[in-house]
Amino acid sequence: MAKLTSKNQLTLPKAVVEALGSPRHFRIQVHDGVLLLWPGRLVCAADAPGPVDEEQGSQAGQGSKG
Repeated sequence: MAKLTSKNQLTLPKAVVEALGSPRHFRIQVHDGVLLLWPGRLVCAADAPGPVDEEQGSQAGQGSKG
């Protein structure tokens, strides 16, 4: 069980965090009233992939020309 503090922070059991590889960041989603957490990582905007060109199935500006 996790505890919600007065500052809206969750305290996760150490064994749970260790079982996930001790991540420092988590992705969060609410689905049908259920809170979902899974390990995540921060990505710098410079490291993020560019937009996908759906017609070509490649990243914009990265596909072959012609």
